[in-house]
Amino acid sequence: MNGKRLIIPALLVLLLMFMSAGAYAGEAENLTGSCKIGLCKSKRTAVRMTDGQYTTYWESEKIKNPYVTITSDKPVYGLYLCFRAMPEHYEIQAGSGSDKWTTVCDGDTRYWHVFYPLDGVKKIRIIADGDKKCVLGFNELFVFGEGEVPGWVQRWKEPAEKADVLFLVAHPDDELIFLGGAIPTYAVEMKKNVVVAYLSWSNTTRRSEALNGLWEMGVRNYPVFGGFSDTYSSKAADAYKKIKGGKKAVLGWVTGLFRTYRPEVVVTHDINGEYGHGQHKMIADAAINCYDAAADGTQYTDVPGAWQVKKLYIHLYGDETNRTAFDWTVPLESMDGRTGLELASAAYSLHKTQATASVKIRGKWHKLSVEETGSMYPNTAFGLYRSEVGDDVTHLDFLENIN
Repeated sequence: MNGKRLIIPALLVLLLMFMSAGAYAGEAENLTGSCKIGLCKSKRTAVRMTDGQYTTYWESEKIKNPYVTITSDKPVYGLYLCFRAMPEHYEIQAGSGSDKWTTVCDGDTRYWHVFYPLDGVKKIRIIADGDKKCVLGFNELFVFGEGEVPGWVQRWKEPAEKADVLFLVAHPDDELIFLGGAIPTYAVEMKKNVVVAYLSWSNTTRRSEALNGLWEMGVRNYPVFGGFSDTYSSKAADAYKKIKGGKKAVLGWVTGLFRTYRPEVVVTHDINGEYGHGQHKMIADAAINCYDAAADGTQYTDVPGAWQVKKLYIHLYGDETNRTAFDWTVPLESMDGRTGLELASAAYSLHKTQATASVKIRGKWHKLSVEETGSMYPNTAFGLYRSEVGDDVTHLDFLENIN
């Protein structure tokens, strides 16, 4: 009887310890709304970067050492920055006293969305540390307490050093509308090394939307942004002319992508630009031209070396009977049974600036969407334009015949 009395309190202690550990392992509290934000010289208010809306932003004037300070009553263990304007150099600093700042870490300029773990500080400063005048700006900024970092907070890895598949598109959201469930299927479900490359980020909000969409689909390797201007024309030739540096600049960039990431397979836009967008046509044309150029080390020597892509797929290319056809409605185990199409649609819903976007097709206006536009220009159909490994037989896999 005495033994039983001893066991019961011991079990209670273990239960309390388990409950305490569970509470500690809970999701970190979002402290952003309770923090005091201090700003350098600016015409904008802090709320523009703490309202959860990526379509609004805060930006400093062009000055030396622009900064943002954050003061919290509770210890801060995480800082998530979504940049609009990034200086060449910046630091994350911890404050003590009125004017004393200690550098916690150098800013990571590789990623426009970046998370910094912190050690319970209560005063933080993000400051550009160069000697030149510059601008500091954020679409959003988040501050977290102790605990598990929320799943929506992006902690990017670098692009794959060696790609199985390079998905090459013109603008943010093209990878969703016209490629359907390809990216989550290959990058997440099949665990292939995937690089997603955009000719243009269009604007800083759409760049953030692209990152949010990719993260929603389970992608963890950072994409490549070309940084070219987003312009409209109906012809590829005109699209080249509107780019700074013209055709040479675009072909040089695409050749550099092929040589840097050495993809086995490249997948890109329709030669006819889907609904006729000149930059879509231009990207398809560039992929075709660079297929051989990238393998010729005497061309575009700004990016040394040479790489032979093994297969080039173009959206909607060729005869329907000889295309690679996909079913993006297959549940993906790695994404809890969500389909590739569902993931693409969920990612597109994060492109808030495109919520009312539409395009005139055959004299009628159509709202852009993964479902409607992706059905009019089937995002399941791709033709093999070039191959170094023979023709496809099954027409079910971009990586068919690739060892």
